[in-house]
Amino acid sequence: MSFRLFSISSMYQGSLDSFYNNHPIVRNLSYKEHLDILIEDTTEFVGSYIRNFRKLAIEAECLIANDFQLQSKWAVEKGLKRDKKEEIILEQVKSYAPDILLIENLSVVSPGLLKNIRQEVKSVRIIIANHCAPFNYKVLESLKDVDFVFTCTPGLKSAIEELGKKSYLVYHGFDTEILKRINSVSALPKNDFVFSGSLISGGDFHSQRIRLIERILHENIPIDLYVNLENNFRIRAKQAIYLFSSFLQKIRMEKLFNSYQFLLYGKTWVDSYSDTLLKHKKPPVFGIDMFNLFMNSRVVLNFHIGIAGDYAGNMRMFEVTGVGSCLLTDNKKNMSDLFIPGSEVVVYDNDEDCIHKINWLLDHDDERKSIAIAGQQKTLAYHTVANRCSSIVDIINNELKNSGKI
Repeated sequence: MSFRLFSISSMYQGSLDSFYNNHPIVRNLSYKEHLDILIEDTTEFVGSYIRNFRKLAIEAECLIANDFQLQSKWAVEKGLKRDKKEEIILEQVKSYAPDILLIENLSVVSPGLLKNIRQEVKSVRIIIANHCAPFNYKVLESLKDVDFVFTCTPGLKSAIEELGKKSYLVYHGFDTEILKRINSVSALPKNDFVFSGSLISGGDFHSQRIRLIERILHENIPIDLYVNLENNFRIRAKQAIYLFSSFLQKIRMEKLFNSYQFLLYGKTWVDSYSDTLLKHKKPPVFGIDMFNLFMNSRVVLNFHIGIAGDYAGNMRMFEVTGVGSCLLTDNKKNMSDLFIPGSEVVVYDNDEDCIHKINWLLDHDDERKSIAIAGQQKTLAYHTVANRCSSIVDIINNELKNSGKI
């Protein structure tokens, strides 16, 4: 069964900046030409999934809600005088007239927009959300207007179902096209031990991750950090929010936590980054540069975001194993559903165990290589974006059939 799918998506700002630095010519192209180049170039979720849906003969298109240059170009070409972001999104959905609307990032839409789409775009039969991030009031309100949700861990699936919303577990995957684009001869240096990603404190984000990396640095273990850090102003603001949140608790106004997303940062105290971490940090890398970094690293550290809880499933697991590097990741209840610990990836239970495993891997290169090879074989056999897209198409077709919306 075929259908037209339209995705409301977003990209990391660093990825967008990198794209425009590398492709200045797109500024002179039409919206469609511009978007096509971006989708073919990007290694992010939106590009990988759109490309693979099309390989399955699904008519699939998307918009990048936080690419304001691209969105403005669409509005100008259509003679749309209104410049509000959500009005442009609504008009794009109307123009494409999809059967299936996939909201890849709930933070870029409002409940009001989803209600308007329901009312004004009669072609839309199902609205789906993909959500693998912390909850806030806006997300919870938006979930009410979707038919069901794809999520990336069993824990999040249960949490969404507790909210009364149907949910399907679809793990992230590795886009095998990446292997045709990465290059063993990279401008980035070869590394023994690497962490690449964000270190954002507060809420259900990366506080425990920061603590572990600070501990690794304290143990004088060489680690190359390609990281996105917050500036001092934001950290001081979060510290102020914590003090304000503590005051709200004292006067029994905790209900405000569900109404204002910024108060999530006030659940715990936020420390400033240590001088040691700041000394070791390197600029973050995105896209193919990131995959080249992983491929040229002996061991890559992974640590799930706080909202993941007891369950594994972030994208980094499949990105690292997909390019054939050795993954060292935090142990979770469902790890054996994804990889064989000790044979295909290496897992750690706590900070002490992590430090022990790092030293062991760097001292036992033959065993490390064997684990890396086995991990890549597992990912390429089972954890690909192509496999995930096939599962998503099956789920959508079953939903259409069971709901009588064929």
